[in-house]
Amino acid sequence: MILGNHLPVVSPFVCRCVIAAALGAIFGGSSLAFAGAPVSFRFAVTDDSRAEGGWAARDNGVATVVVNAIARDIAAQRLDLVLFPGDMASGTNDPQREESMLKSWKKAMAPVYDAGIPVYVTRGNHEYRPSRHGAKNPDSPVGTFLQSFPMPLNGPAGEKGLTYSFGYKNARFIAFDQYAGRQPGFDNTRFAPGANRGQMMNRWVLDEIERSSSGVTFVMGHEMLTPSSHTDCLANDPDSRDALLRALGSHNGTYFAGHDHLYLRGVFTDVEGRRVPAFVVGTGGAGNYDYKGDGSAGTYPGAPRYQLQKVLANRDNPYFGYLLVTVYADNSWRAEFRGFRFNKWGDASDVSLSPITVLDAVTSTEMAAKSVPASR
Repeated sequence: MILGNHLPVVSPFVCRCVIAAALGAIFGGSSLAFAGAPVSFRFAVTDDSRAEGGWAARDNGVATVVVNAIARDIAAQRLDLVLFPGDMASGTNDPQREESMLKSWKKAMAPVYDAGIPVYVTRGNHEYRPSRHGAKNPDSPVGTFLQSFPMPLNGPAGEKGLTYSFGYKNARFIAFDQYAGRQPGFDNTRFAPGANRGQMMNRWVLDEIERSSSGVTFVMGHEMLTPSSHTDCLANDPDSRDALLRALGSHNGTYFAGHDHLYLRGVFTDVEGRRVPAFVVGTGGAGNYDYKGDGSAGTYPGAPRYQLQKVLANRDNPYFGYLLVTVYADNSWRAEFRGFRFNKWGDASDVSLSPITVLDAVTSTEMAAKSVPASR
């Protein structure tokens, strides 16, 4: 399913980027830049690479063919860092098998690691009680995950290495775990205020956003902000979700997630009328789900509003790829989805891929336009 124009929207901002890129190519420049807003840095986001497709496309719980194709393109782009918010592998409750799967994922990502590009991750549901329906059960030991992915340790008590933040140039990045705080009675079918309150996001995340002095803020967690193909999402804890949107709205913030295996681009409008871009980039190799969302972020008084702008999803011939984000010195950004497909999805032996091309592109200026008043 494709919603929206296949070609990127053209704006003066984009045109300046294109012109700058052309001049850079002609005169040997390596970075996109234009007067008043030089490039600060670039990074990638993708998610959900557990094993799917034909047997030749997967190994040891990982969609290795897709992961390696993405990794090679990221390395070729010479990006500054990579965000991967969970579901690296199919997962298991056996620590040794889990360690083996995560090693397979790292092996597929070798082009990125070998290029010296840092990778920042969070847990997904497949790293959290995968064999016991992790959405509803208490947390399991996380030693294997923490040993496999040593992340910054500046997060809250009980979530160190799982929830954390770091600064990079003019941006603040915050990654948060959505499983460490869950209680046995967690209900992933509820969306009303008060449901599962505080169980999906530690208050530390809001404090970290509020005290940041960076010009732009990027937050990642595994689950999306509103239902699309799954009912389990951050809207199961709407008090935390809405507080996060308010904080992002006041700090030039954007949210990245996966969980649903597709590409979504949309904008939330908080109760103050501020627009918050949000991307679902569950395109790391685990097939696609057909989009089933109704565009609602909640019907209760004060609920944010959601405007869906773009969908790339096809269960029978999936889209894979990653989001490449270029951040500028003026705290604006441009995002492009670099995607591809199998020539024969699910084939027993043919794992050839179509070329990687830009399937979507948008700027922060474009996503901030046409504010929609929030319901009260």
